Amino acid sequence: MKKQQRLLAPLLVAAALAAPALAGDGYALQVLNIAILNCIVVLGLNFVTGWTGQVNFGQAAFYGLGAYTTAIATKAGLPWITTPFLSALVALIAALVLGMPTLRLRSYYLAMTTIGFGEIVRLIIVHWEPVTGGTSGLRAIPGISLFGFTVEGQIAHFYLLFAALALAALVAHRIRHSSLGRAMLATRDSEIAAELSGVDTVRTKILAFVIGSIYAGLAGCLYASSIRFISPDSFTGTQAVLFMTMLIIGGMGSIPGCIIGAIGLTILPELLRFLGQWYLVLYGAGVIAVIVLAPGGLASAYPRIRQRMAGFAK
Repeated sequence: MKKQQRLLAPLLVAAALAAPALAGDGYALQVLNIAILNCIVVLGLNFVTGWTGQVNFGQAAFYGLGAYTTAIATKAGLPWITTPFLSALVALIAALVLGMPTLRLRSYYLAMTTIGFGEIVRLIIVHWEPVTGGTSGLRAIPGISLFGFTVEGQIAHFYLLFAALALAALVAHRIRHSSLGRAMLATRDSEIAAELSGVDTVRTKILAFVIGSIYAGLAGCLYASSIRFISPDSFTGTQAVLFMTMLIIGGMGSIPGCIIGAIGLTILPELLRFLGQWYLVLYGAGVIAVIVLAPGGLASAYPRIRQRMAGFAK
């Protein structure tokens, strides 16, 4: 199995790198770029929900904080290279302020708190019009510029975003197999058992929440600089629920599942748009079918199919 995975990984990377040639430098590639950004956000959500077992509906708010921080900073004249750090810092501070009192409690307090936090962020964005542009959003955001090199065009953005996703997945993989990752899984399985084993569950939950928020903040930074227009509509409670749905459909706790779920639920609505209003029916039916037929998400479907195929072969 490991040999198959080693062979499959280069093929998937090659297919991803060839995607711009197939999609062209147009709307299709822009949708793919947004899908990559969604992958990074969902990877961050996986830390706190998939691995630590805490329900978080604030990921869209952290995404928005990162995007608006970058937009405001670059429009004020700050060099772009500073904006990832600023976006990550704003998301980190917000996560600490929100998570430190809330994550000391068990049950669904984080879910309720993050729902309220998302609404607060949305209202600030809408009503702080001199800074955020209000409902009209911010336009003409300066693009990505590194050491005098400016990223132009959807294809160039695709390769940059793909590199960012690869780095985000690698970091997530390393954390998953570290002592912190094992503490997260132990906390998810049983907080009481984890505490008896010496795990500081409060610290673990806060770290998972902070890391996930930083992922969202950095994705927001890249979103603002690549799309170059942001508005409150992109960071609503509906978007937060969609991120959670991507995680569930792809497979909670699985890095490939995060990527599969985010790409699938970003691209599928665009593929079904030719059906008019009926696309919502098929979209919803498809989501329900995946939940019923593959409760562990799409990432769990392949091993199950492989086991059944092996059983038939015998």
